[in-house]
Amino acid sequence: MAKAPTKKSVDKTTALDYFKLPFEVHYSEHVGVNQLEFKSDINPKSFNDIKVVHQEQGGAWGVSFYCGNNTGAELYCCITNGHDEVEPTWLEFLEEENIDFNSGTNYKVVVHKDEIRFEYFSDEEEDEDSEEYLDVDNMDYCCYAFMAYEIEASYPDYFILDADDTRIKVNSDGYVLDEDDEPTEERIFDPDELEEQLEYTTRDMWEAKADWVEAVLKKSFPKQANLKLSSDTE
Repeated sequence: MAKAPTKKSVDKTTALDYFKLPFEVHYSEHVGVNQLEFKSDINPKSFNDIKVVHQEQGGAWGVSFYCGNNTGAELYCCITNGHDEVEPTWLEFLEEENIDFNSGTNYKVVVHKDEIRFEYFSDEEEDEDSEEYLDVDNMDYCCYAFMAYEIEASYPDYFILDADDTRIKVNSDGYVLDEDDEPTEERIFDPDELEEQLEYTTRDMWEAKADWVEAVLKKSFPKQANLKLSSDTE
């Protein structure tokens, strides 16, 4: 059963237009990253032809995102690091300076009635001498990858306010930065003085996976758009 997006409350306590304008948020230090892609040993004609979801995990540095529809609550969320596990849908990935994957896992894709599950392999599916063996390394049909960034445990280094025009660079305490990235005396906001009233949506990793599966179905397998990711999938 699908889960509703998590909602939190915030309040915009400043009349500054920066809380109504597009902004960028930048993370210099480590941000956890997950990449998933479906794999199959045949060219999939239906979603049931997909055999495996391959997950790679690691870290990224110098990650930045853009928010084009900022009501104030979205900027507040980023300032106070109010995210759930991964970036919400209102944050658009811009770039990263470096990325490194250091672990990988494969899950079997199972379709049962109207639900999709990612499951651990059985012993037989990992045994090369078994008829049920899933030879993932030779599954050449790879498709529909997506990336999710674990920003919940990371803190932004700086913001670009009014990102489509004047591009004011401020640190996470709200102080405007000069050309050498040193804080000036000018302050746009004080995080401690922002009160909670308005709503913004966040996403956990399951919600990111569910959004990805829904997008794949709608684009490539529209006749199976009724399928949903199981709430207790791996």
